[in-house]
This record gives sequence, structure tokens and C-alpha cells, in this order.
Amino acid sequence: MKHLTHKNNFFYLFSSLLVFLFTAALIAQFPSDWGEDILSMVALAMILISIKSLKIEKSWRWAALVLGFLFFAIIVFVKYFEHHLLVYTVLALLFIYFTAAFLLAVKHVLFEGDIDENKIIGSLSLYLLIGLIWSVIYLFLLIADPSSFSGVEITNWQESFSRVAYYSFVTLTTLGYGDILPTNHIAEFFVYLEAVFGVFYMAIIVSSLIALRLDAIQQKRKGR
Repeated sequence: MKHLTHKNNFFYLFSSLLVFLFTAALIAQFPSDWGEDILSMVALAMILISIKSLKIEKSWRWAALVLGFLFFAIIVFVKYFEHHLLVYTVLALLFIYFTAAFLLAVKHVLFEGDIDENKIIGSLSLYLLIGLIWSVIYLFLLIADPSSFSGVEITNWQESFSRVAYYSFVTLTTLGYGDILPTNHIAEFFVYLEAVFGVFYMAIIVSSLIALRLDAIQQKRKGR
């Protein structure tokens, strides 16, 4: 991380998100007594890496570090004192993290500088963050009402995360395989909202990247 610059910072964010998703898939595929702890620790590492890679202002960095500390404290507490309110708190912290990371990254990806490899990876990171935000929302719904979706069995958030994330990205890309379905109106609302958001994002990202490229070309011409 010591060589992190504005030319490669999104590589670290993207990598941490992928590692988190892949770890969730491994834990779901090969359940074990240590699976919950492993995913929780990977989630904490993801938060800390993101704080460094996004290069947020010092005041916000302290807030992010506090979020990471609270996340760690609560997941340790949940291990010994399971309670729905604590699980909701863990998911709320993940939701805050994914949303904040998206809002911080979107400014650098869509509105600053020319298009390069780092910015392309940043746009992919934003797409992953959208899917992860909705994954947490679906977990909220499932914990509140396990019958909110057919095709998903809720055990704990760690073991269920991969399945819910799969459904989130299938919805985000409007593939709609049909193996998981919302079974109440509130769940349906968030599902079609994610589909709309996914289509809107693709239109925005393409137009924004083209605009950035054209602006960079004009700036180069003026500099000659």
C-alpha cells in the first residue's frame, strides 16, 4: 500500500471488494465453524483498505476508522451474544461503508481527470458497490422476514451473503434467472429499483467517461 497513488488507488478498492465476494462464496460453498469469523475479518480488512485507497480527508478518515472499530467490536460481541439487533447493527455499518465508498469514489471516477486504467477499474468498483449496497438491503429484508425471497435460506448473514449478492448482481444486470424471487411488495420495490439503478448507471458511466475523454482532448489541443 505504500506505493499507492491516484494512478492505482482503485485497484486496491476493486481487489478488496472482489476478495470479500470470493471469500463469501467460499464460505457458502464450504461451511465451517470458522467461516463466520473469516468473512468478518475480511470485511474489516476491506473497510481499512478502502479508507487508504480512497484517500479521504483527515476528518472523514477518522470517522471511517471509528466505523471500522465499531464493526470489529460488534462482530466480536455478536459471536458471544447473538441478537437480531446486533446483526442489524452489523448490516447497518456495512451499508454505511458501501454507500460512503460509492459516494466518495463516484466523484473521482466520473468528474475528474482523463480516462485511464485506474479510472476504468474505478468504474467497475462503483458497479460492485451498487450490487453490494443492495445485497445488504436484501439481507435486512430476509432477517426481518425470512419469507421475503423464495430460493434463499437465511442462516446467518455471513453464510447467506454470497447467495444474496448473487441475486443482487443478477438483478443489477437485469438477467433475471428466476431461481430467486421476491415474495412481498416491499421486496419487489427494492428489486425493481435496483434494476432501474443498474440500467441508469450504465448510461451515466458511458456518457461521463466519453465526456471526460473529450474534455481531455480539448485541453491538450489548447495546450499546444
